[in-house]
Amino acid sequence: MTGSTENSMHGKAQAVVQADNVSGGIHVGASEAYNLPVPRQLPARPWLLAGREAETAVLSEAIMAAGRMDTLPVAAIDGPGGIGKTAFALDWAYRHLEEFPDGQLFADLGGVGGREPPAAPVEVLRGFLTAMGVPASSIPPDVGAASAMFRTRLTGKRVLVVLDNAVDANQVTPILPAAAPAALVVTSRNQLVDLRFGRIHRVRLGALDRAGSVALLAGRINRNAVDADPDAFANLVDHCGGLPLALSIVAARASRHPDFPLSALTDELGDASEDLGGFDAGAESMRLHSVFSWSTSQLAPELARAFRLLGFAPVAQIGRHAASSLLGIPLRRATSLLGELEVRNLLEQPAPHRYQMHELIRRHAKELAEEQDSVKEREAAARRLVDSYVGAAYKADRLLYPYRAQIGPAQSVEHVSVAPLADGASALAWFTAEYKHVLAVQHLAEQCGWWWQVWWTSRLLDTYQHHQALLEDNVDTSRRGVRAAERLNDPLAISLAERQLGRALTHTLQFPDAERHLDRALRAARDQDDLVGQAHTRHDLARLYSLAGRHAASLRHSRAALRLYRVNGDAHGEARARNRMARQFAELGDYETARRETERVLTLHENNGDLAGCAGALDNLGHISQLAGRLDQAVRHFSRALAICAANTDRHFEAIVAEHLGEAYVATGDFCTARTAFDRAQDLYEAQFRDAEARRVSARLRVIQNEPAE
Repeated sequence: MTGSTENSMHGKAQAVVQADNVSGGIHVGASEAYNLPVPRQLPARPWLLAGREAETAVLSEAIMAAGRMDTLPVAAIDGPGGIGKTAFALDWAYRHLEEFPDGQLFADLGGVGGREPPAAPVEVLRGFLTAMGVPASSIPPDVGAASAMFRTRLTGKRVLVVLDNAVDANQVTPILPAAAPAALVVTSRNQLVDLRFGRIHRVRLGALDRAGSVALLAGRINRNAVDADPDAFANLVDHCGGLPLALSIVAARASRHPDFPLSALTDELGDASEDLGGFDAGAESMRLHSVFSWSTSQLAPELARAFRLLGFAPVAQIGRHAASSLLGIPLRRATSLLGELEVRNLLEQPAPHRYQMHELIRRHAKELAEEQDSVKEREAAARRLVDSYVGAAYKADRLLYPYRAQIGPAQSVEHVSVAPLADGASALAWFTAEYKHVLAVQHLAEQCGWWWQVWWTSRLLDTYQHHQALLEDNVDTSRRGVRAAERLNDPLAISLAERQLGRALTHTLQFPDAERHLDRALRAARDQDDLVGQAHTRHDLARLYSLAGRHAASLRHSRAALRLYRVNGDAHGEARARNRMARQFAELGDYETARRETERVLTLHENNGDLAGCAGALDNLGHISQLAGRLDQAVRHFSRALAICAANTDRHFEAIVAEHLGEAYVATGDFCTARTAFDRAQDLYEAQFRDAEARRVSARLRVIQNEPAE
């Protein structure tokens, strides 16, 4: 990334003479100020910049567009500490030297780095005016008068002003030129939202992508070491999270012992994966903890506490209701604090009302929380966070599956805010956004011994996991639910958890284990004289035996479940039991009885508005029609079921129905359409890591691939 722009914004450039290199503030060469009419104050150009092509283009267009309109070009570059703002600004400035032949002015405003106090605008103006040839005795001491003199001296001059590490807009405003052809580039860790001067072009620097990270680190590390251990090099890149300073620190550490294998450094960083101890190259500016502290040490107490607890939370991204609960403060105040942290680039908002920290900043916040917040306070914050997620998951699950037994979650602690959810669509969107975080808070609850929350989280994840075919996750969280129920020694919780685990194991085709857990659930329900629990468990056993090919046993359990559902007046359960029973009639050859029962079931589900039930009944009708040789009917039924699954985002059942539809088309001789259905089924199975099913469909595709199209 070298060279300069050929087309000048201001016409043909004059010859450039580089004066003494400058860094760290305002400097003048050895000659008297009035002998330096053309200042060249830029510090040395960064020797390597990678991965900033898009941002460079944005900055160039912003400056040039303003220049074409004869308005003052002002670009504000912001981002968190260590993101490379100064290097980016200087690299851009050197690329455009020819466009500013009347000079380049540079000042470090001292907004970071422990400088006390930051540079006063009047002192910066004094340095700039001196560099432009104004005798020191002629510079007024008043900031307003000095600012007016500065603007006057810049009139008509093509000068680039670079202000580095600004604290806020108040520090920058007096140093603004009046108009083009001068231009101003300012960097800050804070968003300069209160900088009011014409059109301010904001350029935010975020983490480098992987390609940029690889290029930056590879350019600074011994090439032989990289080639000798590419896996270790990749791990180093991963540890740095796209933060240029972290990459530079790792490169500096590697350069101390260029003959050492990179795995030695990855081991050190791996040992310190929960803190920032490994990111230390000696100098204060090359110690990540220190660089981050320059941003966080001056935070007001309430804001600092919010920053620490947000880093302590075990979630990569957090919504405002969960954040309000974590902090134990009202939603409006929490939202305000989140906004302040975002302005300071300690948080970012990738989506409305959702916030996240860079992973390395989050480690810093967590370190501070462990140092400054008591165990009791951290535990109370964690409990509020868990209860916020459990409360929202309870709402979401009720909206996705209203037929679940009405058992309310355990009483929440105080100061918990729960995300509002209005319908099934918002519930699905919430689960999709928060799924990984719900898993994380379940693990947190397990570590803390909050067994009710562990059990409830397991129960509330079940419907979403099943619909999205997250089958291995479903087994894992269900096992956690069983362990939690046993710790609680609660018979009802044990019965529900065992049945859920048995159902999850059935879906992953682990039939012996599934049968064992369902038998335990049935015994527990009998011991409590729980007829509803017995009905549900009998229905799950019927499903298990049907999939295992034990149709007589499945029919027996289906009939038992139907009787129990009738006794309890559960119309929804009765419809599902009848559907399972009809399936077994078909498997045992009684197609007419199976058809009548399933059509009755479909009517019941349609009247209840149960889309999932309708899909199951239609799939049953397709299967019965195919067994009876009514192939066109089978295709119609399977196609309707598939459409419902897609609309209802039931990915697990959608894959099954797509496979069934493929088989129906094979039976009709339409091999071309059959391949399309099988392809869909295979894609869904593979996406859900259902390897056995994917292999089965792949085998079917190989069998029919040479069959002629209809």
